[in-house]
Order: sequence, then structure tokens, then C-alpha cells
Amino acid sequence: MAPSTQRRLAAIMFTDIVGYTTLMAESEERGLWVRERHRSVLRPLAEQHNGQIVDENGDELVLSFPSALDAVSCALAVQTELRDDSELQLRVGVHLGDVVFEGARIYGDGVNVASRIRPLAGPGGICVSDEVYRSIRNQTDIEAIALGRQELKNVGQPIEVYAVGRPGEVTAPVLHAPATLLKRVLAVVAIAALLALGVWGWNRTVLAPRSSGPIRSIAVLPLENLSGDPEQEYVADGMTEALIGELAKLGSLSVISRTSVMGYKHSDKSLPEIASELGVEGVLEGAVIREGDQVRVTAQLIDA
Repeated sequence: MAPSTQRRLAAIMFTDIVGYTTLMAESEERGLWVRERHRSVLRPLAEQHNGQIVDENGDELVLSFPSALDAVSCALAVQTELRDDSELQLRVGVHLGDVVFEGARIYGDGVNVASRIRPLAGPGGICVSDEVYRSIRNQTDIEAIALGRQELKNVGQPIEVYAVGRPGEVTAPVLHAPATLLKRVLAVVAIAALLALGVWGWNRTVLAPRSSGPIRSIAVLPLENLSGDPEQEYVADGMTEALIGELAKLGSLSVISRTSVMGYKHSDKSLPEIASELGVEGVLEGAVIREGDQVRVTAQLIDA
């Protein structure tokens, strides 16, 4: 029997664990314990605020609430619960929109927007859409900081995004500039890598005709956080993932997945060893440095 389908307005919350990939690479046992704790903290708090967990995927939870205020109140309760927890830090994104409920599954634009807002939040932070903000802006116990219009992946129009929290406690996330700026930075790095690939392809063909030819496969190693602040680690991880995505758009270039390369974060292995294990001809490595309100990305493409 096919599951019943319902379309209704709902507040959708996405949460994930900051630094989860790194934690799993260091200790799977610890990573699984933190993931289970994530669920054990969220489940009762969601029920207290009329919500429920509707999907679980790795370190990510998707929750549904009947109202924006319920969802934000739950997010604030989670923030309070984990304030002094050094092992479990979450990023939270909330959006109010039209959602399709089909049995135990949910989908629709409301779900997609909430998932894209979540990465904008800093460790322990909460980001919400304009639709959510309009529903909670008159609440005296909730403070919001406008982050401007953000272009979100697979979302047709830019979305106004706000960071929210208790009065006096909310701070804007590090990357609060419009997402188009981040895309431009990544595009520049990607273009530089492609130019290097093109030059090497010419060099290997013209200057060394007996070589194996142009580079056709590449691994983007986790960008190193050189900001001197461990809390900026998620920025480096996020930019690594985005850079992989940019390069993967090229059909002629084989790019190793994020899951495979994150295991080499802080690895002592040499680049030839890593390239051999991953089966690639080129390795892109680099660093992210944040100085004040500016973020600088350095990268170099190495013939493995």
C-alpha cells in the first residue's frame, strides 16, 4: 500500500556536528558516540517543543515543527544544553516553507532551503530564513543579526538569512558575506588549478612527449586551517568540500570524493604516497587563513 502524501506548511530544522568528519577519521568509536549523543540530546528537546525527528543521515538530523517559533525555541534550548560541551557542537539551520510529507519521508523546497541555510551557521550557531525571522521578530527573548541576502545552492532566488540567539549572546558567523563572494574565491582557485592542469598538459605533451600525458585525475586534500583558531576548522572543511564540487563539474577531470580525502586530514604521509593510494595523477593542497574580516585561500597543484 502506497504511503499517504500530505503537503503543508512546516518549520524544518537541519542540524549537523561540527568537525564530525575529522573526528571519525581520528576515532570511529568516538565519532559514533558523539553522533548518538547528538540524537539523544535532540530527541527529547524536539518533543518538548512539539517537533519530531523525521530523518537521520550520518551526523545530520532533520526535524519538523508546526511553527517557526517552536523550531527556534528548540534550537535555542539545544544551544543552551550544549553551551559548555567541548565535544559536541552543532550547526543549526531553520526555514519555514511548503513541505511534502510522504510516509516517513519529507521533501520539497522548504526542506532544501533549510539544508542550505545550516552551513552558514558557525559552531554552536543558529541561522534562519527571512520567513522564520518574520515569525519570531517580536519575541523579546530572541535576538537576530541580519546576514544579508545569500545565494544558496539549488535555490532559485537569494534568501535573506539571520543569525539568532538569546539577547546578548548571538554573534554573526565568520563567513557572513554573501555566498557569491565565496563562490568567486572558489572559482578563482578552481580556475588557477585548471590553468595549471592545462600548462602541465602542454608541458608533458610538448616538452616530454614520452610522459603519460595531461593530468586527468586529481585529489583535493583538506585545506589546512592556518588562522590559529581551532573554531575556524569548519571553514577550511567547508571550502575543501566546495572546491571539490567546483572541480567535479568538469567532465574531463576525475576528482576524488570528499569522503575519501578527509581521511588524509593532518596525515603524515607524503604526497606521492597519498596519490598512489588514491590512484590520482595530481594533488591540490592548500590552506585557509582568516585575518579579521578577510579570508585568504592559498593552493598549489602538485604533479604526483
